[in-house]
Amino acid sequence: MLKRTLIAITYAAVVLAPAVASAQRWGREREPVEGACFYKDPDFHGEYFCVRAGEALNAMPEDVNDKISSIRVFGGTSVTVFRDIRFEGRSSRFAGDVRSLKDQGWNDLISSLRVAGGGGGLGGGGNVRPATGDVDRIIRNAYRDVLDREPDAEGFRLYRSRMLDQGWSEERVRETLRTSPEYRQKSAMMTPEKAQEVVRRAYLEVLKREPDPGAQTYVDKVLRDHWSQSEVERELRKSDEYRNKRK
Repeated sequence: MLKRTLIAITYAAVVLAPAVASAQRWGREREPVEGACFYKDPDFHGEYFCVRAGEALNAMPEDVNDKISSIRVFGGTSVTVFRDIRFEGRSSRFAGDVRSLKDQGWNDLISSLRVAGGGGGLGGGGNVRPATGDVDRIIRNAYRDVLDREPDAEGFRLYRSRMLDQGWSEERVRETLRTSPEYRQKSAMMTPEKAQEVVRRAYLEVLKREPDPGAQTYVDKVLRDHWSQSEVERELRKSDEYRNKRK
């Protein structure tokens, strides 16, 4: 009995888990019947690679990471892109072609992605709702990235219920937070001085030092794109300086 149960669990894990696409490189491969292609240049120009429906890339190869400028989808699929590897950080879902990711605030920012089938779930097999632990992580990350704080108990219960019971996506949670009075007030009150302080705290937390002149790029991101401290920190963790500190 135990053996049959273990076999069943293993089978379910293999069948339900999204396929991991093989490492991608720029090229000009055949477009899929169901899936998406990712282009180096806007308007679907330049070299590209494709991912079939039901597959995911949890980390982009070095020559592809943060270098995608447009997306074309096929067969009613949708694409969810993430700023960080392993499906972390800010995310957005696209259910149609995107001629210019710059217009969407995503040009050269994608570090991991998922391609869902036409049925809305990975591989087209229907809507696949995330596990409870994933939902908790998604809500906490959304609050940190959008409102720059931990979720309060009431908000946590609300979004947890909407994701588990109503099938809300991560992007819908984030978009709802971005329409909240708290977010509008936070954005309206942001000044260059406050943006500099956000970046300064991120530098001290990640690199353990004061910002240098190159930090102005992050200050601009805080002012223009409403980056939170956690988003600046995630970007700093991609730097050579941070990686060298950890060796």
